[in-house]
Amino acid sequence: MPEVLKSAFVWFNWRSTLSYLSIFIIAGFIGNLWMTRDQTEGLAPVISGQAIDGTHALQDFKKLKSPVLVYFFAEWCPICKVQHSVIEGINESYPVIGIAMQSGTLDAVKKYVNDRGIKFDVVNDASGMISADYGVNGVPASFIVDTQGIIQYSTRGYATEAGLRSRLWLAESKG
Repeated sequence: MPEVLKSAFVWFNWRSTLSYLSIFIIAGFIGNLWMTRDQTEGLAPVISGQAIDGTHALQDFKKLKSPVLVYFFAEWCPICKVQHSVIEGINESYPVIGIAMQSGTLDAVKKYVNDRGIKFDVVNDASGMISADYGVNGVPASFIVDTQGIIQYSTRGYATEAGLRSRLWLAESKG
């Protein structure tokens, strides 16, 4: 193949790859906007419920020294099972509050958390009231709450560790 055709072919492949990548990124951004359209914005609702350690959990975000990740998941959600390892990675650097959305009794949630080796704090939202306060109608869903108690970012569906970390870092740098 002549050199001119080879370089044109390589340029065409890179150009096509960049075009498809751009479309993929834009579609992902628009898809996330669509999926999070009903999720709560602004001041984060107080989280009050029964933690899996048996205590009554009450989270006031304004007492935190760094942003927090509020992570909604469910025992019955297959994507959540994959997402947990990402959230565990985040938990090494930032506080995470897990909300087990309509996943059964306290004992059932405790068993699920223990079986999965989940280390972040988990509140059982058996009734779905916390999820409703946050406008969560699908899991997994994540909220980045800054130290002023303001929701800075939210996602729904699988989120990468790099994506969540960058949002947490941005929320931290705003404060």
